[in-house]
Amino acid sequence: MNLMREKTRSVRALLAALALSACAAYGVSRAGSTASTVYAQGEYVEQLGGVSSPFADVAQVVMPCVVGVSNRANTYSIVSGQTELVEQATGSGVVITTQGHVVTNYHVVEGANDVQVLWQGQYLQAEIIGVDELTDLAVLRVTEDVMLPAVRMGKADEVRVGDWAIVIGNPLGSQLADTVTVGVVSAVDREIDSSTIVKMLQTDAAINSGNSGGGMFNTRGELIGIPSLKFSASGSRGEASIEGIAMAIPMDVVQPVVESLIQNGRVTRPKLGISVLTLRGSEEPTDGLIPAGVFVSAVSEGSPAQKAGIRADDIILNVDGKRVMRHTDLTSRIAGKQAGDTVTLTICRIPGLSELTVRDAVPRGEIFETTVTLELPEEKEAA
Repeated sequence: MNLMREKTRSVRALLAALALSACAAYGVSRAGSTASTVYAQGEYVEQLGGVSSPFADVAQVVMPCVVGVSNRANTYSIVSGQTELVEQATGSGVVITTQGHVVTNYHVVEGANDVQVLWQGQYLQAEIIGVDELTDLAVLRVTEDVMLPAVRMGKADEVRVGDWAIVIGNPLGSQLADTVTVGVVSAVDREIDSSTIVKMLQTDAAINSGNSGGGMFNTRGELIGIPSLKFSASGSRGEASIEGIAMAIPMDVVQPVVESLIQNGRVTRPKLGISVLTLRGSEEPTDGLIPAGVFVSAVSEGSPAQKAGIRADDIILNVDGKRVMRHTDLTSRIAGKQAGDTVTLTICRIPGLSELTVRDAVPRGEIFETTVTLELPEEKEAA
């Protein structure tokens, strides 16, 4: 019996020594950690101290660049019998130039007669420089003599699924100003609505009412997106329960829009002169099936597309040699062009495509390239 106890003690001593060794090694391996091991309440416990957070570093640097936005509108007061400026909506914004330019969402300032920004606890008067409803973006400028720090812009093509996403804004207004939430980039190029050219960044970082127009940052403190919307449902009455799905406008959409708004007060986009839909089909355009791409449902008379020989029922496969699978792939690439620029489109033309049924064999299509010179539309067109 004594021999058994001695063996048990020896085993326990060996395990304790191994545990101490493992904890010590763990403490050394963690950069910036001052890990130590103590014996407390009958167990070995690792105490960690001084482990720095990249989120805290980012928040400290970029938080002064994030502001609140107050949308105020003229409202008639029955009590006073006069028209008064009343706050009708709140949101967030990000300072993008040292001249006081602030980017926010269009829906944050929509219908505003007066705009103020909340910075470091004080309200500053601002003016609306320009808005772009199509991308849900707007640019303000602080008109008071205050030097605001500007953010550093990130690059859209460097954002990857799984990257950290740090969101800073004012959910529910000034009461919860400078709120920081953290998640990951859940998806890129997420197509949300057929009426918009914007493809979104998806994140599971908490975004609530009032976060709209704020900033989504990477761990280098670079602005990678502008939070714009979230999905929510309680799951009652047969609805799906939704958590952790929010969207931000990526920087490859934000930058050209804000630059145009600052320079011109508006965004002028060249047009192909076509109406388009996303066509779900085969990814390979040469396998004898109807290919996925951008389906041309109509071509405007005298448009650049018509001049280049594009017809209704054509399927656009590539833009400047890059595959397009959805209508937003096409519209977002055209949106970055200027009038007079040329684009090369790869077209698939299948005879009688619009008259085919599911039982019909697909005729062999013709695949060819055509060059289109972009023009500014004389009047608003479908696409």
